[in-house]
Amino acid sequence: MAPAHDIDVLESSLRRRGDLLDILLLDRTTGKNIIWATDSYEFNGKGFTQKDHIKKDMVTGEYGSLIQPRAAKPLNEQKQRTRDKAEVFTPLSIVKKINKLVDWPNRLISDSSWKDYVSELKLEIACGEAPFIVSRYDPVAHANLVPINKRVGFLDRKLRVVSEFCLTTREWLKWARIAYKSSYGYEWQGDNILIARENLLYTLIDYYKDKFEQEPSLAVLRSFAKIICWNVFQMDGLKFVIPMSCKQVCRVTYGELTLFGKDPDIAEIDDCEGCKFNSNNKHNGMYVKVMDWLNDGPVCFADLQV
Repeated sequence: MAPAHDIDVLESSLRRRGDLLDILLLDRTTGKNIIWATDSYEFNGKGFTQKDHIKKDMVTGEYGSLIQPRAAKPLNEQKQRTRDKAEVFTPLSIVKKINKLVDWPNRLISDSSWKDYVSELKLEIACGEAPFIVSRYDPVAHANLVPINKRVGFLDRKLRVVSEFCLTTREWLKWARIAYKSSYGYEWQGDNILIARENLLYTLIDYYKDKFEQEPSLAVLRSFAKIICWNVFQMDGLKFVIPMSCKQVCRVTYGELTLFGKDPDIAEIDDCEGCKFNSNNKHNGMYVKVMDWLNDGPVCFADLQV
C-alpha cells in the first residue's frame, strides 16, 4: 500500500492487491469502467479521450503516477480544469465549518442514538476528491495526511463514533459498512472519481489500523470497495445521466410516391430532447443508478429528486 505520509495513492499498489483496482474503476450503471470525462490526459494518445473508459493499464505501469490529487497537479493544469469544468476545491478549514453546520452536536450522540447517527444518509454533490466525505488531506495544499482525530469529513465523524461504541472487529465492521452505505457522492471527471474512491478505501484502512493496530484483510477491503463503487458515482449533476451520454438522433422523413418515382428522403439531426428543452426526465443519455441498500436494489437517481 502507499506510504502512510503520502496523499497520492499509487494505482500500481492497488493492482498488486488482487482486484481492488478493477472494482474501484467500475461504473455500476453502465457495467463498464468509468470514463475520463476530461481532456487532461488526451496527450497520451489513443484511449485517453474524454469518452474513453479508464482501464487499469492506463493508470499503472508506465502511467503509474498519471492520476494525482489536485494539490499535486501542476498549477497550469489546475487553472485549466477550473476554466473548463469549474473545478474549484474547498480548503479543509471551510469543509470543517460547513460540515459542522449540518452535523449533530456531540451531546446528542449517546448510547441510544449513535446508530441513528451512523446510519444517517448524506451526499456530497460534485464531490471532486470527496473532502466533505473523508478528509485524508487538505485538497488545496500538497501536504501530509491529516491525523485521524483532526479529520472533518462526515464519514470521518461516523467512523470515529463507530470506533467509540464498537469494541470487537465484527461489530466495528458491521457498523463501518452501515456508515459507508449511508455516505454518497457524485462527480463528473473520472480521475476525481477514482481518487475519491481511493480516499474512502484508504480511510477505512486508517481507522481500522487506529482501532485494531493491523490492516483489514483483503476480503474486507474488497467488500468495502464494492460499496464504494456504488456510492461514489460518475454523473452529470444537472441531467442525472452519465456525462456526455446524451446524443443527437437522426430523424428520417420519407418522401411521397409520385408518377415520377419516390421523392428523396429527408434526414434531420435532432438534439436530445432533454438537453434541448432543459427537461431532466427526457434525456436520451444513460440515467445513473445508485444502490438503495435498505431495499438491496439499484434505483434511478433521477427518481429520487423531489
